[in-house]
Amino acid sequence: MEINNNEYNLQIGQHLKRLRKQSRLTQSNVGDQVSVCFQQVQKWEKGSNRIFAHQLLQLCELNNWNINEFKASESSVSALDS
Repeated sequence: MEINNNEYNLQIGQHLKRLRKQSRLTQSNVGDQVSVCFQQVQKWEKGSNRIFAHQLLQLCELNNWNINEFKASESSVSALDS
């Protein structure tokens, strides 16, 4: 099974949302960290917009998140479909 860009964006967004909530951060908090509005963070989490690599790396550094959490795999994308 091949993973398309929309599926990657959705998976990255879901990981972002999970880590944000685990860190007890609001969408506004995350947006402030990378100089975007909370609406942009919402779009990332829904997979409708993609996050730039430098923004994702900055969030990981600021919040001590493991960048490997965001690595897409076919099995995790398949789980999104079910």
